[in-house]
Amino acid sequence: MLRQIISIGARSVSQVKNLKITSHKVPQFHLQQCVRLFCDKLENAAPITDKSTDAEREKRLKVLELEVEMCRQEGRRVPDHIKPSQWEEILQLDSRTARYKHYDFLFINEKKAESAKLKKKRRSEEMAEKFAQIRAEKEANEHIVYGLHNNTFFLRIYDTTIDRWHNHRLINAMQFAPKLVIDCTYDKHMTRMEARNCAKQLKFVFADNRLNEDPFDLHFCGVNFEADTMKFFEKHIPNVREPSFPLNLHEESYLEHFPRSKLVYLTPHCQNTLEKFNPDDVYIIGAMVDKKNNEPLSLAKAKGQGLRMAKLPLDHYLDWGFGGKSLTLDQMLKIMLELKNTGDWNKAFKHVPRRKLVDPHQRESGKPQSVKLEKFKDFRFNAETWGAKKFTQHSEKRLNRALENKKNTPRKLLSLQNIFAEEK
Repeated sequence: MLRQIISIGARSVSQVKNLKITSHKVPQFHLQQCVRLFCDKLENAAPITDKSTDAEREKRLKVLELEVEMCRQEGRRVPDHIKPSQWEEILQLDSRTARYKHYDFLFINEKKAESAKLKKKRRSEEMAEKFAQIRAEKEANEHIVYGLHNNTFFLRIYDTTIDRWHNHRLINAMQFAPKLVIDCTYDKHMTRMEARNCAKQLKFVFADNRLNEDPFDLHFCGVNFEADTMKFFEKHIPNVREPSFPLNLHEESYLEHFPRSKLVYLTPHCQNTLEKFNPDDVYIIGAMVDKKNNEPLSLAKAKGQGLRMAKLPLDHYLDWGFGGKSLTLDQMLKIMLELKNTGDWNKAFKHVPRRKLVDPHQRESGKPQSVKLEKFKDFRFNAETWGAKKFTQHSEKRLNRALENKKNTPRKLLSLQNIFAEEK
């Protein structure tokens, strides 16, 4: 395989750089040179997108296979097996450094999976020996033994029974509970990594709502299983498309399932504040992770559709610290669940991470109100170098000495006439 890939790379490089290579048995030095030239060409090429043709994708994939083999020969950390989905992620990386980091990431995950597999096998062997010993003790004992894994009058509750109980609660919520809509139409505004993070948050949304005593009737609207978010979401929950699964999935918009007068879009960019929970309204949460794209997309969408908008009263109930006021999807769901069940904003905002708030003890003591400020509190800005250095007692003495020397030394003032006179 390696020789075939290298021969392909060598022939391609010879065509590009006019190298005269007549045999597949290329010396090691020339081989590495060919690989370097071909990878430099790959570095200048544009990354693969949805508009790329199959020929371009196949050509770039062969080059990446050549690069992986070259990294393996150089001793870099490269995984032994790369899945087709992982190749799709590698194809979208536009720099060699990003690809090397991703190879290292895949290598670490592969070794972790191998280690977990070995631990699982070792654990199963230990459990088999333990049960064999217990079985031998039971056969040697003539009396009845009571306890766990022995004779008992308690019924065992299996995990499947607990799952049916939670699913029954969700089915009951579909009939009587308030509706909550998750808008899944923001895939084109997210990167692949953000879509992966969004899918994980959607999994937590379903799990937290399922474990609550009084859950919402969740509706995922605008679902597209060809998009990255729902592909990752289906990996987390493989049976999500089954008809018996207790989750409402709609490919259509929420405007086709609910009356426009009852819809309220929750967005942090609007000016209207949500004062209390109304069970007759249908609240909408946008399924988007905006680490790079901070545009008010949900506000624009709600305005364009003529929907009511509201934001959470974070400033009224919380002493917000540094950073953005965006919350994850599972945090929003927990806040809405607590608000629906209790109607108390103070209890609902307990689900906001404490790291985003100002510590009251630091505010009362006059200390810096942020972890970043606490870390850099001993640094002083230097206007001459436009930098910051740690400020200690020695640096204070050094600064005072420099100021004294600066005052004592006379400054020579130059005028334009003196400068012109020196040039003449």
